[in-house]
Amino acid sequence: MDTANQNQNSYSQLVYALVLVLLGSIAYLNYRQQVFELFASGSQWVLVTCGFVPEGGENIQSERLRKLYYAARMFNETPAKELSVEDRLAAERYPGMGFGLTHTFDDRPVSAVIGGWLFAIPCTYFIDSRDCTRSPTAARLKVKIAGFEPISLATVEQFLLAASPEVTRITISSIENWHPNRSESTPVAKGYHRYNTLETDMNNDELMCTDAMIAKQLEVMDHCLLRFKYGNDIVVELIFASIHRSSLSDLRAQANHLVSSFQVRS
Repeated sequence: MDTANQNQNSYSQLVYALVLVLLGSIAYLNYRQQVFELFASGSQWVLVTCGFVPEGGENIQSERLRKLYYAARMFNETPAKELSVEDRLAAERYPGMGFGLTHTFDDRPVSAVIGGWLFAIPCTYFIDSRDCTRSPTAARLKVKIAGFEPISLATVEQFLLAASPEVTRITISSIENWHPNRSESTPVAKGYHRYNTLETDMNNDELMCTDAMIAKQLEVMDHCLLRFKYGNDIVVELIFASIHRSSLSDLRAQANHLVSSFQVRS
């Protein structure tokens, strides 16, 4: 008799659990949007509470955003077993910036196939050193304007800034996504002006620079975008401070030389 009662109780509990799961699933399907909104508002509350987002909706302060950005990315990687001398010194001088994780002074080459061509790019050139753990299909690099050298212990602060007139960003990617058209009737992105370049007729270069007033209003660096073809299959894009526009030909030549030095030739 007791065994029969135990079986009956077990069956009742199982049915009760299944009913609860079913009701919970129905409730989730009906109210999942509200659940997502609750989590989202919680995330905002955490950011406000921690001081990264001021109450009232103002723009995030660049310094705090930068620290949050690097701190969050550190959760995506495990610390390296061994750090180079440079990485260790940088980690000591700039704690919380993720050296050895998001920036590195490692000179080992990283293979990247871009536009069907093989490149070997030293890790220290990459904006995000996590790209060194895989074979990227586009290379996002950061170099010093003077000499197009990568990050060093002497230039860490310049490279950590969201925007520095002493540093330029270089993107090497496939030509597929670039369709330059400089006709006067073609609109450009808001806040940019299109300029002619000395290389326009020969290479179909594209140069756009921000409107200084709009850049000031948006609190971004007044900058230029230069895109040019490297061979027939690759496009190179430079982002640099507008004050260097007078040195456009030199910047283009240095970028072209740098990309050429990375290309692996059989």
